[in-house]
Amino acid sequence: MTLNNALRKYTEKYQFLNVPGIGDSGETHWHTNWEKSFPEIKRVIQKDWENPDREAWVKNLETYIQKYSEKPIILISHSLGGGALIHADHLNKLNGVKGVFMVALPDIERDDFPKECSGFVPMPQIKFSIPGIMVSSENDEWCAIEVAEKWSDCLGIPLINIGKKDHICGAKEFEIWEEGKELLVNFLDSLND
Repeated sequence: MTLNNALRKYTEKYQFLNVPGIGDSGETHWHTNWEKSFPEIKRVIQKDWENPDREAWVKNLETYIQKYSEKPIILISHSLGGGALIHADHLNKLNGVKGVFMVALPDIERDDFPKECSGFVPMPQIKFSIPGIMVSSENDEWCAIEVAEKWSDCLGIPLINIGKKDHICGAKEFEIWEEGKELLVNFLDSLND
């Protein structure tokens, strides 16, 4: 079975929601291309992408989860979208979510994190209440791999280090990001063992 067919099989079982970070996921982002390949994947659209407010982002995420609750939900986050997931779980707002695929979680608490973000700091030190996986890069400009490892331990989810891939977006290889699809399918397989 091809990778796309394997993922298509899971779109019949689960509702996938993409949860982007600051600035949304652009036209060449893997989020966007996955949505084009799999129209069943829906994007959580925030009212203000440039000035993220934790309370508004979490409330909006909860609205999307409720809207698409006919099937179990898998959340696919990138960057600050992962921070929204952590806060949402801390506030018990992930009802109906069966898994979290978190990519490039940034170090939200570092001093040079964009000041336009409000309410994300401090980040809750919690164990995820649902299964998840974290995908990180060794040279992510927004998060040292050691910080990603600490968050993986704190959240109680495995970390997959994919090498030196910056913030896991932008480069040509991330327009489709076949490796990401494979990691997602492997994660979904683990939920069904």
